[in-house]
Order: sequence, then C-alpha cells, then structure tokens
Amino acid sequence: MESNSNDNYVLVLEDRTEVKNEQEEGKLSVVSGVDDKGNLKTTEAIAANQAAFLKFNNKDGLLKNFMTNFLKQFNEPSRFGLYKVVANNVEQGVGNLRTMLQNREKPESKQQLAEMGVSFEDYLPQQKNATAIDPEKVDWKQLDNLGLTRERLEQSGELEKMLSWQKSNLITIAIPMGDTTIYTDARLAFRTDDNGNIGLAIHPLRKKPQLDFPYMGYKFSPEEKEQLLTTGNLGKTIEVTPKNGKPFSAYVSIDPQTNEIVALRADRVNIPKDIKGVTLSDQQYKDLVEGKAVKVEGMTAKSGKSFDATLQVNAEKKGIEFIFDNNRRFKERQQQTQQQGAPHKLCGLELSEKQREALNSGRTLYLKNMVDKQGQPFNAYVRMDKEQNRPRFYKWNPDKKQETGKEKVVAIAEEHKTQVAVNNHGKTNEATKNVKEPLKTGQTQPTAAQKQ
Repeated sequence: MESNSNDNYVLVLEDRTEVKNEQEEGKLSVVSGVDDKGNLKTTEAIAANQAAFLKFNNKDGLLKNFMTNFLKQFNEPSRFGLYKVVANNVEQGVGNLRTMLQNREKPESKQQLAEMGVSFEDYLPQQKNATAIDPEKVDWKQLDNLGLTRERLEQSGELEKMLSWQKSNLITIAIPMGDTTIYTDARLAFRTDDNGNIGLAIHPLRKKPQLDFPYMGYKFSPEEKEQLLTTGNLGKTIEVTPKNGKPFSAYVSIDPQTNEIVALRADRVNIPKDIKGVTLSDQQYKDLVEGKAVKVEGMTAKSGKSFDATLQVNAEKKGIEFIFDNNRRFKERQQQTQQQGAPHKLCGLELSEKQREALNSGRTLYLKNMVDKQGQPFNAYVRMDKEQNRPRFYKWNPDKKQETGKEKVVAIAEEHKTQVAVNNHGKTNEATKNVKEPLKTGQTQPTAAQKQ
C-alpha cells in the first residue's frame, strides 16, 4: 500500500463472481459496514461517499474482527478480493488499483497487489487447542517449594482452572529465602517454556498498579492513569514493545486481584457482531473493537430475561466483559488493595492498636501462636513490607539491632490465651486452678487425668 503503516485506510472489495476470465478485473466498491443481518455493505468509490467509508488502522484490531465476520458470510471467499487503499485519496487509489488488476500478470503489478491485498488465509478459523494440561507433566516440586500441594489446590478448586490454562485466584504462598520464609499472596498459572515444558507463572499481589513507570516501552499519561484506576481498562488500544520482541497493538487492563498491568494482543481478540441476541450497530462495533466502553440494551440472558450492560474488552479476562453498576466492584477492589498499614487480624491473631502502630512504624514484632491455613499454630518475627504493603514473616529476627533495648510486643491468638496464660505465666482460672501439668496447644479445659 502506498502509505506508511500509521495511515488510516479503507478496504476495497473486488467482486469476481461475474468475471469471464482470470485477467478481467472484478467490480470494485468500498466497504462501508455491516447491516443488522450481518451482511456486508459497500458503496461506490467516489469522494462524495467519503463519510460512509469504514476506516481501518494498523494499530487497532478492527480488521481482524471484520475479517472473521466477512469469512463467515461468504462460502467462496476466493471469488472476492480485498485491498487496502489510503483513506485520504480513495478515488485515485481505486483508479491505481484497477490499473494493477487489469495488468495483474505483470511482475510489478503482482508485487504491488500482494502488498495491498488482505490474505484470507491469515484470518481463516484455526482449530483451537482446548486440551487441558496433563497433570503428569506438571512439576509438582515447584508447588512444594511454595508451600503448596496438589491436594490443596484440588480441594480449593484452583487446580481445575490452572489445568485449563487459567490463572488461579489469590493463593497464599511461602517463598524460602535462605533462613527466611516470605509469605505473600499471588495468582498462579501453568505456562509452557520455549522447550514445551510446563512451568509455573507467579503473579504476586502488588500494593498498587505500577503506572508511573513505562510499561513495555509505553508511558501512561495522567488521563490514562486515571482511566485505568477508575475503570480497570485503558479504553483504547496502544502499541507496546515487549523485551526482545516486536511491537504490537494491545488492549491494557489492571488485574483487580493483583494490581498487575495486563496487555492482550488486539489481533487475538474475536469480537462478534451479535452479542446476546443484539446486533451491534457499525458505530458500536467499531467503538468496541477500539477498546471503548459501549452501552448495549436489550440483551437476553440464558434465563430469557432482558438486560442492559456496558461492554468493553478486558485484557485480563482475554475478551469482552459485561460491566454493571458502573463497574463498582472494580473500584471497591482497588480501594481494598490500596489500604495502607498493618491488618487488624493476622493469621487468626487479633492485633491491638499498639501492635499495629509498632508494625506501621517499621518495628519487628515476635508474634506467638498464629495459626496457618492448616490450623497449625506457629510463631514468627513479623515486619511490614512498606513497598508491597504486606506483612513479612521471618524464622529469625531480620534486624537484631532494632530489638536492642526494646521490649518485644507479643500477641497471642484467642484460642491459645488460656494455654499461654497457664503454661507461660502460671495464671489460673476456676477450671485450671488445680492443674499441675502444662496445657496443650489450644487447650482451655483440663483433661480428666490433669484434674487428678
């Protein structure tokens, strides 16, 4: 095409259904959209029809979605041709195209037509690889190293998602670092490496989205940051460049569970013309492909009830999301993940305001009788990670110097208070005043043997 890759262009349809030989050019017209029944609409290639032309851009995913619907409509796409012509001079461009088609056997015309043409093979439906991951090919030791087991993932229902190439919900994992174990929440997913081996991708919970730094070479403007923080979606496609990779057009969203920025290639998203019984208008369809939020009314749920919703491509969900109540749930999730300071309850342990104040000031606390997710008690040094806004757990004191001359603040889980009071401090109540043996973990009443 006689333009750079950033120019808007139109698609010129060559209808060859009535040609008498291979050399004859077909009828040429410009694509103007799709009607309510999904049929292709075209118009004459003259300047007076400029406003009706459907315009494309190499930076958005409109062409892919158009081609998907185009190929569904035509049983014999080989009897048609589609060519890109710059949008600002359609008449001249179509005239040049007609000349090339009339001389399509000439080498120079062949080369130019190949550059301008849209290859149908690039958009033919491919058989999806819906095969679930074989559990026997998973390296379960990777999960063991994070304090997880196959059984635990099965019981929680997360393993089924992961074996279907999806991310889990947030899971608490333990990351060993020398003599220290760091506990954090993360979403997990199985992915293949360059050699086809199944590996584990870890998506940790972040304090907040890292919008102040370039993301794959793209720097967000203040308006774009506000858009992402408010709705979770950027609302348009942008060009990003991964490390050691080629730039591509992408939708961008924020994972509401982890605050991770997620990009999705625009050319991998298939947006149908008909959604839940409603045929999108040309403008609705174009806006949706461009990443904008589109209000759609009168859709039909599986129950048969009619409903309205705002539709928008969500990169984290890898497709269209249905937004209700102005996406209130995303805003609430953002507020929750960005809350500052130590939690009020930590592993079953109610923290006092004094303890929370100590953690928030950067002190390390030694907390006893916290309870892990298996119901087992444990003791650990705890310090707040200011960057991640999360408590970190340590087997050893991470900063012995700061304990010098300072009294450790010890907290005890509610179910261990009687046990610690009796065993550590010699205190008794009516039930334990005659007990001579130490109480066991979680014990509040003496056994028959202890009463004797």
